[in-house]
Amino acid sequence: MPGFESLLLGEKTAVVFDIGSAYTKCVLVCFRVNGATFRCGFAGEPGPRFIFPTEITQPNGQARHLSSLKTAKEKRKFFITFFHNLYYRHLLVNPKDRRVVVVEGILGTTELRDIIADVLYNHFEIPSALFAPAHLVTLFTLGLSTALVLDCGHKEAVVIPLISWAVKPSISTSILSLIPFYLSTYSNYSELLIKEAFVIDQNGNSAAFANSPGNENLVTTNLLEDLTVRTCFVSPASRAEEWQNWLIAQATGESVPAPKVAEDYFEYPLSHGGYSKRLRIPSRLRELSCECLFRGDNDQITLATLILKSIQACPVDLRKPLAKNLVLTGGTVNLPGFAARLLEELDRSLDLTDFTSLSALKGTFRIHQPPGEPNYIAWLGGAIFGALECLPGRSLERSVYLEKGFLPDWTTVIDTNLSGSTERPELTRQ
Repeated sequence: MPGFESLLLGEKTAVVFDIGSAYTKCVLVCFRVNGATFRCGFAGEPGPRFIFPTEITQPNGQARHLSSLKTAKEKRKFFITFFHNLYYRHLLVNPKDRRVVVVEGILGTTELRDIIADVLYNHFEIPSALFAPAHLVTLFTLGLSTALVLDCGHKEAVVIPLISWAVKPSISTSILSLIPFYLSTYSNYSELLIKEAFVIDQNGNSAAFANSPGNENLVTTNLLEDLTVRTCFVSPASRAEEWQNWLIAQATGESVPAPKVAEDYFEYPLSHGGYSKRLRIPSRLRELSCECLFRGDNDQITLATLILKSIQACPVDLRKPLAKNLVLTGGTVNLPGFAARLLEELDRSLDLTDFTSLSALKGTFRIHQPPGEPNYIAWLGGAIFGALECLPGRSLERSVYLEKGFLPDWTTVIDTNLSGSTERPELTRQ
């Protein structure tokens, strides 16, 4: 009970925010900054209290998403409304009484980071805030100091090797990103739906999706997300190979039997134009829509090659420890069969000529099982850090922020050193 403990300890539990590119998770108080999802809750708790889309509802009833905003003024107005709803409608706490932990992506924009800090410090007048890297706090949940973190989110997949709790300068080139990532699944699913699905009206009449006027409005992001979460799964490599051979045979006119499925079609209920309709979708789309994650893009980059290239850029003595300590985080990891297929693809990709130097790693890849769901494991790490006694000393106090006028990071120290001053730069965190 965070409220009861705060009366005894004299300081109230921090709030942790995890702002993702699709959803937000919250508990008192830890944020995760990414762009679409928001998670929030209280430090020291085993899970976020709320996970909801990173969006606000306008007076006209329409939802406005963070990703649709272009200017800094629009984003600042968005976060004022967003955090107001979070503090006073969900968490029911006074922001002036609570420290904040914001879990941020390492490749997040400086503009978004500064806007969040400005809103929290100046508008809500929080006492202090700590911006913690998502990949780092993820390891807190497992007690690891060395691992390779794969963050598969809504918009990107990022591979970050950590050695003794830090990204060493010598392996900075091994931080790789694949953008867009999960959106490619949506795009692939959308193309397959338009090409192969049927629409059944209230009278039971069916028509090809592509031939029915107005059906293009049915394929929304919410529909694709719901279909992906409810129906999609990742096939084993051997079955994926069978589907690939079948697709090639279909294109060349050859007769090759398709892999067996329990049902040829499944139906998804939807409402459009005031009438009830159903979407009849071939069952093979449940598997084929996820294959884009492992078949590669135009540059032949897959999740497996992304991980191997990151390991290849690391010193030789660090490669095996990283291969044995893979940590998966992000909503995409929740797809059934994802982890097993990734291990298969890693071993298969070692046979490529580009990765002959890593052939000794075959069979050594291991994936850790975190104490929570992958989509909020970074938030959980922030909640653990927010419960530590060292949080006040690591956080940036409001008085320091108001004095400096900006949120310092490692680039600030570099700029200070390059300005010509021979004095040691003053620390801005207290």
